[in-house]
Amino acid sequence: MALTRREFERQLQPLLDGWIVEVLCDVWYLRQNGRLIEISCRPLPTRRLGLLEMPSLAVDISFDGCDKQDEAQFLQRFHRYFQRGGG
Repeated sequence: MALTRREFERQLQPLLDGWIVEVLCDVWYLRQNGRLIEISCRPLPTRRLGLLEMPSLAVDISFDGCDKQDEAQFLQRFHRYFQRGGG
């Protein structure tokens, strides 16, 4: 993702409503009704396109105790909150 950690954390906030959240370093643990979602991010080298420099993060999401519908719903919300305009 072309975000700084601070930008990622800010955009992640609306997704945390209704979850018990624990943050350790760059990992968010979301717990709710026996389900666990682990979201981690780690910085990657800055990407350069001509004069433009963009931050870069590797983001991983893992699910435990979630069925496929739970996973799909969460990922749909995740993508909606992280969309960046564009056409």
